[in-house]
Amino acid sequence: MINQIRADFYRQIHTTGMYIMLVLTIIYAATTTLGQSVGGVTVRGDSGQFAQVGGKSWSVLTGIKVVNMGETMLLYVFIGVFVIVFGYEFSQKVYKNTLISGISRLAFVLAKYLVMLLDLLLLFAVNFLTVLMAGLVAGRPLGGSLGTLFGTFSLSFVAATFFVSVIFSIGVFLLVLTGSIMIPAIVVVVFPLIVSVLHVLGEWDWIKYIDFFGVAQNIGVGGMKVSALPPYIAVSLVLLVVMIGSSALMLRNKEL
Repeated sequence: MINQIRADFYRQIHTTGMYIMLVLTIIYAATTTLGQSVGGVTVRGDSGQFAQVGGKSWSVLTGIKVVNMGETMLLYVFIGVFVIVFGYEFSQKVYKNTLISGISRLAFVLAKYLVMLLDLLLLFAVNFLTVLMAGLVAGRPLGGSLGTLFGTFSLSFVAATFFVSVIFSIGVFLLVLTGSIMIPAIVVVVFPLIVSVLHVLGEWDWIKYIDFFGVAQNIGVGGMKVSALPPYIAVSLVLLVVMIGSSALMLRNKEL
């Protein structure tokens, strides 16, 4: 599995798409912060709270909170991670060469997921670091103590990384199931809208547990306490195990 991870990272270093995503992330974070713009897809009626955060006099802390709301916009960029890590090998059918080398199906899928997780961690870290630097360059006040700033920064990009990776695991399942990169890519990028539609169609309380963006956004703006996270994390971990395990089982039953 380690060799698989190394191979994926080596291929990414020589892939132009990864650098394009990095540049787009920096541009988006810098322009959002310097232009004091608020964007993103919100669900479960949280737009009022987000507008309140964005309407305040901007500080460095405000910038971090506001960019946290724009995670859904970054999803349109970060879908490239999914395509590069998983999509290429499946579209070209070269994943069979890797499996023939002796790696287990579970190790193959898990290695791919870990690569995506690390990619997302890097991209979200760059996103929030750019916001932090842009706010400081603009001469804005910190908006809180260093402890508060560091805590919000750390919690924001870790939460964003984890919950987006859960959505990507659904994409992995759909990719292995259908053999098409198009279907999972579409589902991943419209996932926030799907959750919104489900919420509109019925007031089902369970929807909040799959509202991954809503959780990450609320954590970032202080609308949810860390103590309330365990059930959301538990559901996410169960979904991760199911998606990765099911993907490995389907791969085992596919003919090479």
